[in-house]
Amino acid sequence: MRRPHPKRLATGLAALAVGLFSAVALAGGTTLPTTTLLPVVLTGDVATQSTPFIAWIKDLAADKYLEQEYLVSGKANIYEYTDNLNQKPDVAVQTPDVDYTTRILVRRPTHSRPFNGTVYVEVLNATAGWDGDAIWQATHEYMLREGAIWVGVTTKPVTVNFLRDNWGNTAVAFPSGSFGCLLRHPAPECVRNRSRYSSLSMPHFGQVWDMLSQVGALLKTRHNSSNPLDDFKAKRLVMVGYSQSAAYETTYANSIHAAMPDGSPVYDGYYIATGGSRAKNVTGPPPSTQESLPVGDVRNLTKVDVPVIRFQSQFEVVNSGARLVRQNESDYPLLRFYEGAGLTHVDTYLDLIGGQALVRDLGLAASFCPTPALPINPIRNGYVQAALLDDLDQWIRSEKKRKGDDDRGKDNWAPPASRYLDLTTNALGATVLARDADGNVIGGVRPPDIDVPLGTTLETNTGPGFCGLFGAFAPFSDAKVKTLYPSHDAYVKAFKKAARASEKDGFLLREDAKAQIDAAEQSTVGN
Repeated sequence: MRRPHPKRLATGLAALAVGLFSAVALAGGTTLPTTTLLPVVLTGDVATQSTPFIAWIKDLAADKYLEQEYLVSGKANIYEYTDNLNQKPDVAVQTPDVDYTTRILVRRPTHSRPFNGTVYVEVLNATAGWDGDAIWQATHEYMLREGAIWVGVTTKPVTVNFLRDNWGNTAVAFPSGSFGCLLRHPAPECVRNRSRYSSLSMPHFGQVWDMLSQVGALLKTRHNSSNPLDDFKAKRLVMVGYSQSAAYETTYANSIHAAMPDGSPVYDGYYIATGGSRAKNVTGPPPSTQESLPVGDVRNLTKVDVPVIRFQSQFEVVNSGARLVRQNESDYPLLRFYEGAGLTHVDTYLDLIGGQALVRDLGLAASFCPTPALPINPIRNGYVQAALLDDLDQWIRSEKKRKGDDDRGKDNWAPPASRYLDLTTNALGATVLARDADGNVIGGVRPPDIDVPLGTTLETNTGPGFCGLFGAFAPFSDAKVKTLYPSHDAYVKAFKKAARASEKDGFLLREDAKAQIDAAEQSTVGN
């Protein structure tokens, strides 16, 4: 159910003339990739069983959804910048038609009738060396409620190679001293049908752009047996990505943003989450170039003629330089930039739900940070992200209606104004987050947990592995909690007020507000 939301007038598109936007035709003309459905085999010997890597750990059938996996094969160009010296985003073909075979995961309603018309295409995160579906993990309840479709795309040579060469191979050890199945061989739980991904191939990083264009165009094409959504009518396609994947989205939006044969964009909007200050170089990594653009390059900013929402937690604002790519929406009226107070790159929920797939598929510990110095941040960033996805969906509908492409949008609707965290300078002259007397950050999008605090939220943690990406939480003393909330009713009343305010502002969905209020009522705070 969508929450009621006041209309906000959007600034005219004329102000979006930024000079750096470059749209190119769909690579390969109208040539689309072909797909092959990969069956799921759950019977027989362990080594003959065949399942998708990072298959969803919950029962989708309970929500009348199903999951399917496909090989996707096509030809992708490699691009280069036409004027790299002057930081222009325009590109030209460097090497044409390089063969690729990747894979996509599709999570969709069992039947087409509940489908709401929106498809979220996630650039699967490659930071760990294998695929991660962080956007789905954080917001899947919202997508399931709304009847949306999620498609995850494997998009980097390192993850393609991992699936083809390493997963299920007990003779290959994980890098960096990990302690998973592949170091504990023989380990029957880690044996996999090696033929499932044997045909995967992505020889060059730069193929990613055409892969994303072609997958997106295929999902929008009707009467095509290769389209996994052929029985569904995809009206809105949204590219989403988390962490490193955000850098791919910025480069794609600025330099590719391919068009369908009818001239409409392949992707109708972009949700760019928890990225740093550097977009990807369109050509890719060495020897000829660096994988990321330099700090301060104007192509790190997002400039495109469809709605874009960029979300940052307090971690990225100072630790990943996200403050360097803040943009003024008066100059870019189709972009909003939201920074979440009390929200961190990895929170307790993301660690827990992501860890279940790591245990099942890789035999790893259930956490990327098994021994943090402080408790991991319990404030879930997925609630804010779900609201922002909903804002973006409504915004895209409104823009399409204005252009005559969709009659289900609201007239001249736009999401709330951008919200930034407050910054200050410390004694050493470094830029840091401004904090209140309790040590919590000031400004930004404020979930109820941060306005009705039970402790201090820190953007980083310490410990082995990926602990630096994890947020930390220092709980208040019992005496301080009792001072803030003399009774349980006082705490619940304050939390309800904050939750309703966040919902009214457009940063918390009604269903999620109710879930959080229910949790507050069931807590022992103030008792």
